[in-house]
Amino acid sequence: MTAEHNYTLERVLAEPTALLIIDMQNDFVHERGIFAQSGYRVSGYWSIIPPMKRLIEAARAAGVPVIWIGMSHNELNDGDDAWSQRRAGRNHPASCRTGTWGADLYHELEPGMEEMVVWKHRYSAFVQTRLHQLLADRGIRTLVAAGINTNTCVESTLRDAHLIGYHVALAGDATACLFPDAYEPSLRNIERHFGLVSDTETIMRSWARAGSSVLMESEG
Repeated sequence: MTAEHNYTLERVLAEPTALLIIDMQNDFVHERGIFAQSGYRVSGYWSIIPPMKRLIEAARAAGVPVIWIGMSHNELNDGDDAWSQRRAGRNHPASCRTGTWGADLYHELEPGMEEMVVWKHRYSAFVQTRLHQLLADRGIRTLVAAGINTNTCVESTLRDAHLIGYHVALAGDATACLFPDAYEPSLRNIERHFGLVSDTETIMRSWARAGSSVLMESEG
Protein backbone atom coordinates (compact mmCIF):
# COMPACT_ATOMS: atom_id res chain seq x y z
CA MET A 1 0.00 0.00 0.00
CA THR A 2 1.36 3.40 -0.92
CA ALA A 3 2.01 6.23 1.51
CA GLU A 4 -0.79 8.18 -0.18
CA HIS A 5 -3.32 5.48 0.62
CA ASN A 6 -2.08 5.25 4.20
CA TYR A 7 -3.03 8.89 4.81
CA THR A 8 -6.68 8.35 5.60
CA LEU A 9 -9.43 10.10 7.52
CA GLU A 10 -9.40 7.35 10.14
CA ARG A 11 -5.71 7.88 10.65
CA VAL A 12 -5.87 11.64 11.15
CA LEU A 13 -9.01 11.49 13.31
CA ALA A 14 -7.20 9.08 15.62
CA GLU A 15 -5.08 12.06 16.68
CA PRO A 16 -6.37 14.61 19.23
CA THR A 17 -8.89 16.58 17.20
CA ALA A 18 -10.83 19.86 17.34
CA LEU A 19 -13.78 21.00 15.25
CA LEU A 20 -13.64 24.51 13.79
CA ILE A 21 -16.92 26.24 12.88
CA ILE A 22 -15.95 29.14 10.63
CA ASP A 23 -17.76 32.45 10.06
CA MET A 24 -21.39 31.42 10.56
CA GLN A 25 -22.39 34.99 11.37
CA ASN A 26 -25.45 37.13 10.76
CA ASP A 27 -23.87 39.46 8.23
CA PHE A 28 -22.95 36.49 6.05
CA VAL A 29 -25.82 34.05 6.63
CA HIS A 30 -28.93 35.92 7.78
CA GLU A 31 -31.47 37.25 5.30
CA ARG A 32 -31.16 40.67 6.98
CA GLY A 33 -27.35 40.60 7.06
CA ILE A 34 -25.05 42.93 5.16
CA PHE A 35 -24.36 40.39 2.41
CA ALA A 36 -28.03 39.80 1.68
CA GLN A 37 -28.72 43.54 1.81
CA SER A 38 -25.88 44.07 -0.66
CA GLY A 39 -27.59 41.84 -3.19
CA TYR A 40 -25.81 38.54 -2.60
CA ARG A 41 -27.76 35.29 -2.47
CA VAL A 42 -27.10 33.88 0.98
CA SER A 43 -29.74 31.15 0.82
CA GLY A 44 -27.05 28.73 -0.36
CA TYR A 45 -25.59 28.84 3.13
CA TRP A 46 -28.76 27.65 4.81
CA SER A 47 -28.59 24.07 3.52
CA ILE A 48 -25.33 23.40 5.36
CA ILE A 49 -26.78 24.28 8.76
CA PRO A 50 -28.55 20.93 9.49
CA PRO A 51 -25.48 18.74 8.79
CA MET A 52 -23.31 21.26 10.64
CA LYS A 53 -25.54 21.06 13.71
CA ARG A 54 -25.35 17.26 13.65
CA LEU A 55 -21.57 17.44 13.36
CA ILE A 56 -21.35 19.82 16.32
CA GLU A 57 -23.49 17.55 18.48
CA ALA A 58 -21.44 14.51 17.47
CA ALA A 59 -18.23 16.33 18.35
CA ARG A 60 -19.58 17.23 21.77
CA ALA A 61 -20.72 13.66 22.38
CA ALA A 62 -17.27 12.37 21.39
CA GLY A 63 -15.43 14.88 23.57
CA VAL A 64 -14.00 16.70 20.54
CA PRO A 65 -13.52 20.41 21.37
CA VAL A 66 -15.63 22.76 19.27
CA ILE A 67 -13.95 26.09 18.49
CA TRP A 68 -15.97 28.87 16.94
CA ILE A 69 -14.19 31.18 14.49
CA GLY A 70 -15.69 34.56 13.66
CA MET A 71 -14.74 37.62 11.66
CA SER A 72 -14.47 40.88 13.61
CA HIS A 73 -13.53 44.14 11.92
CA ASN A 74 -12.87 47.40 13.75
CA GLU A 75 -10.69 50.50 13.50
CA LEU A 76 -7.87 48.83 15.43
CA ASN A 77 -7.49 45.92 13.03
CA ASP A 78 -8.68 47.38 9.72
CA GLY A 79 -5.20 48.68 8.92
CA ASP A 80 -4.22 50.48 5.74
CA ASP A 81 -2.49 47.67 3.92
CA ALA A 82 -3.36 45.80 0.74
CA TRP A 83 -6.15 43.91 2.52
CA SER A 84 -8.10 47.00 3.50
CA GLN A 85 -7.28 48.88 0.31
CA ARG A 86 -8.54 46.06 -1.88
CA ARG A 87 -11.75 45.73 0.13
CA ALA A 88 -12.40 49.45 -0.17
CA GLY A 89 -11.51 49.51 -3.86
CA ARG A 90 -13.82 46.59 -4.63
CA ASN A 91 -16.69 48.01 -2.52
CA HIS A 92 -16.67 45.01 -0.21
CA PRO A 93 -19.64 45.10 2.19
CA ALA A 94 -18.75 46.54 5.61
CA SER A 95 -19.48 43.24 7.31
CA CYS A 96 -19.00 41.96 10.85
CA ARG A 97 -18.11 45.20 12.58
CA THR A 98 -17.09 44.43 16.14
CA GLY A 99 -19.95 44.56 18.63
CA THR A 100 -22.73 44.69 16.03
CA TRP A 101 -25.59 42.27 15.46
CA GLY A 102 -24.04 41.41 12.12
CA ALA A 103 -20.91 40.04 13.79
CA ASP A 104 -22.94 37.81 16.12
CA LEU A 105 -23.10 34.12 15.41
CA TYR A 106 -26.18 32.99 13.50
CA HIS A 107 -29.01 32.25 15.91
CA GLU A 108 -29.33 28.56 15.02
CA LEU A 109 -25.73 27.94 16.07
CA GLU A 110 -24.72 28.64 19.65
CA PRO A 111 -21.43 27.86 21.40
CA GLY A 112 -21.59 25.68 24.48
CA MET A 113 -20.79 27.18 27.85
CA GLU A 114 -17.15 26.10 27.78
CA GLU A 115 -16.51 26.39 24.05
CA MET A 116 -14.05 28.97 22.80
CA VAL A 117 -14.70 31.72 20.28
CA VAL A 118 -11.71 33.06 18.35
CA TRP A 119 -12.14 36.35 16.50
CA LYS A 120 -10.10 36.85 13.36
CA HIS A 121 -9.56 39.89 11.12
CA ARG A 122 -8.39 38.27 7.89
CA TYR A 123 -9.40 35.18 5.93
CA SER A 124 -7.16 32.82 7.90
CA ALA A 125 -7.96 32.10 11.53
CA PHE A 126 -4.24 31.82 12.21
CA VAL A 127 -3.33 35.40 11.23
CA GLN A 128 -3.05 37.76 14.20
CA THR A 129 -5.01 35.44 16.53
CA ARG A 130 -4.32 33.14 19.47
CA LEU A 131 -5.72 30.05 17.76
CA HIS A 132 -2.43 28.21 17.29
CA GLN A 133 -1.51 28.66 20.95
CA LEU A 134 -4.94 27.50 22.11
CA LEU A 135 -4.66 24.36 20.02
CA ALA A 136 -1.07 23.67 21.06
CA ASP A 137 -1.97 24.07 24.74
CA ARG A 138 -4.58 21.33 24.31
CA GLY A 139 -2.35 18.99 22.32
CA ILE A 140 -4.56 19.18 19.21
CA ARG A 141 -3.04 17.57 16.14
CA THR A 142 -6.01 17.40 13.73
CA LEU A 143 -8.57 19.99 12.70
CA VAL A 144 -11.96 19.23 11.19
CA ALA A 145 -13.57 22.28 9.60
CA ALA A 146 -17.04 23.39 8.61
CA GLY A 147 -18.41 26.80 7.66
CA ILE A 148 -18.00 29.50 5.05
CA ASN A 149 -16.68 30.47 2.61
CA THR A 150 -15.05 27.28 1.37
CA ASN A 151 -12.70 29.04 -1.03
CA THR A 152 -11.66 31.95 1.21
CA CYS A 153 -11.80 31.73 4.99
CA VAL A 154 -12.12 27.95 5.21
CA GLU A 155 -9.44 27.15 2.66
CA SER A 156 -7.08 29.85 3.96
CA THR A 157 -7.43 28.55 7.52
CA LEU A 158 -6.86 24.93 6.54
CA ARG A 159 -3.91 25.81 4.33
CA ASP A 160 -2.20 27.72 7.13
CA ALA A 161 -3.05 24.96 9.63
CA HIS A 162 -1.40 22.31 7.49
CA LEU A 163 1.67 24.45 6.82
CA ILE A 164 2.33 24.73 10.55
CA GLY A 165 1.85 21.03 11.17
CA TYR A 166 -1.82 20.13 11.65
CA HIS A 167 -3.72 17.39 9.86
CA VAL A 168 -6.83 18.94 8.34
CA ALA A 169 -10.14 17.55 7.15
CA LEU A 170 -13.10 19.36 5.67
CA ALA A 171 -16.73 18.28 5.99
CA GLY A 172 -17.77 18.91 2.40
CA ASP A 173 -21.51 18.98 3.05
CA ALA A 174 -21.10 21.47 5.90
CA THR A 175 -19.33 24.15 3.89
CA ALA A 176 -20.46 26.46 1.11
CA CYS A 177 -19.36 29.34 -1.10
CA LEU A 178 -21.03 32.62 -1.88
CA PHE A 179 -20.12 31.95 -5.52
CA PRO A 180 -21.15 28.37 -6.37
CA ASP A 181 -18.53 28.01 -9.11
CA ALA A 182 -15.81 28.30 -6.46
CA TYR A 183 -16.98 25.36 -4.36
CA GLU A 184 -15.76 22.30 -6.28
CA PRO A 185 -12.39 23.83 -7.25
CA SER A 186 -11.74 24.63 -3.61
CA LEU A 187 -12.58 21.09 -2.50
CA ARG A 188 -10.24 19.69 -5.15
CA ASN A 189 -7.47 22.06 -4.13
CA ILE A 190 -7.72 21.06 -0.48
CA GLU A 191 -7.85 17.35 -1.30
CA ARG A 192 -4.92 17.51 -3.70
CA HIS A 193 -2.52 19.64 -1.73
CA PHE A 194 -3.01 19.90 2.01
CA GLY A 195 -5.96 18.09 3.49
CA LEU A 196 -8.73 15.54 3.30
CA VAL A 197 -12.31 16.14 2.17
CA SER A 198 -15.06 13.96 3.60
CA ASP A 199 -18.66 14.41 4.77
CA THR A 200 -20.35 14.82 8.12
CA GLU A 201 -21.75 11.28 8.34
CA THR A 202 -18.36 9.67 7.72
CA ILE A 203 -16.66 11.93 10.26
CA MET A 204 -19.40 11.28 12.82
CA ARG A 205 -19.12 7.51 12.36
CA SER A 206 -15.39 7.71 12.93
CA TRP A 207 -15.88 9.63 16.16
CA ALA A 208 -18.54 7.16 17.28
CA ARG A 209 -16.24 4.19 16.60
CA ALA A 210 -13.42 5.86 18.49
CA GLY A 211 -15.74 6.45 21.44
CA SER A 212 -16.88 2.82 21.40
CA SER A 213 -13.27 1.62 21.36
CA VAL A 214 -12.41 3.76 24.37
CA LEU A 215 -15.47 2.46 26.24
CA MET A 216 -14.57 -1.17 25.50
CA GLU A 217 -10.99 -0.62 26.68
CA SER A 218 -12.18 0.98 29.92
CA GLU A 219 -14.63 -1.87 30.56
CA GLY A 220 -11.98 -4.46 29.78
